[in-house]
Amino acid sequence: MASPPAATSRGAFDLIGRRRWWYALSLAVIVPGLLALYLHHVRDHHALNWGVDFTGGNSLELRITQPFSVGDVRAVLSRFQLEDAIIQRSGDTEVFIRTRPLTQNQSNAIIAAVTARFPGTAMLRQDTVGPEIGAELRNIAIFGLAVGLILQIVFISFRFHSIRFAIAADVALLHDLLVVIGAFALSQREVNSSFLAVLLTVAGYSINDTIVIFDRIRENLGLRTREPFEHLVNRSVLEALVRSINTAMTAVLAIGAVYVFGGETIRDVAFGLVVAITTGGYSSIFNASPILVDWHHWSERRRGGGQVPRPARAVQPAPGLPAEPAAGPGVDPSRPAPAVASGERHIGMVPADPGAPGGGGRRRRGGRRRR
Repeated sequence: MASPPAATSRGAFDLIGRRRWWYALSLAVIVPGLLALYLHHVRDHHALNWGVDFTGGNSLELRITQPFSVGDVRAVLSRFQLEDAIIQRSGDTEVFIRTRPLTQNQSNAIIAAVTARFPGTAMLRQDTVGPEIGAELRNIAIFGLAVGLILQIVFISFRFHSIRFAIAADVALLHDLLVVIGAFALSQREVNSSFLAVLLTVAGYSINDTIVIFDRIRENLGLRTREPFEHLVNRSVLEALVRSINTAMTAVLAIGAVYVFGGETIRDVAFGLVVAITTGGYSSIFNASPILVDWHHWSERRRGGGQVPRPARAVQPAPGLPAEPAAGPGVDPSRPAPAVASGERHIGMVPADPGAPGGGGRRRRGGRRRR
């Protein structure tokens, strides 16, 4: 059972002590995305809305000089049983059409039908991607991402001389990838080759922000203070918190402007980047460092027989009474301490010899100097 957050020094916010709340928030974001992936896979046999780059098909880019709507273009494509084609409008004159794999004669027939409906139509680009190439591209992307994760574990372990930092950073990165994939599954945005750029951005930004915080933790550990590890990590995160928030907000505002004022073709990429940077900044603060603390507590429990060592508290003696000597090796804590005569100066007790009769301590010679 998680213990209540402990008070940190100087009234600082105990962010690490509330780590169970951050874990719950992450699950609340990830679980709906995983459910959307499962439901789309059961219903459509496609967990994500794979684009032409992965499934194979044809892509047409046309310029229509007359006023038109997406519904008008879809009505033309319905003659060829292509009602499910992806149609995206860019500006006032350009339109992108993505369909299932078509022959050259079918592509020419579609272009002719659109030209007959909207005279003056011009074809700007036509691409064809086979299903084999799309599957190969998807497999290469998954393999490259897995290799990148392994190399990150090796480098971070070497850099910080501990595999704990590497595993915590990669768990936070896995959190970010699941959030981005879940966002695309919930919104049913098209997943094409630019989606790989979004995933690489997630990996780069999340690891960079996590390393900055971990480096601050390592610097504070090098000071060799007697501060408990949990409090040290909390102080390190708070020291780097403002920098992380400012960096993330600057990038989100810039990409948000691209999402609002950019064209339709770049909107999906901007959406993915906004989600990626937001979750990357969140996981570096609220996931990676708390995982490091939990791993430390688990390791201490293993070495300490199930108890996490707590910092000792100094017991203040009552006013007017001498300090109670600390129980050293060989001293029976249940035995009452020998009385100190009034007028004697209490210097302290030397740990007793275990073989001495009675097991009591011997008092150092001292006392007041007689003049």
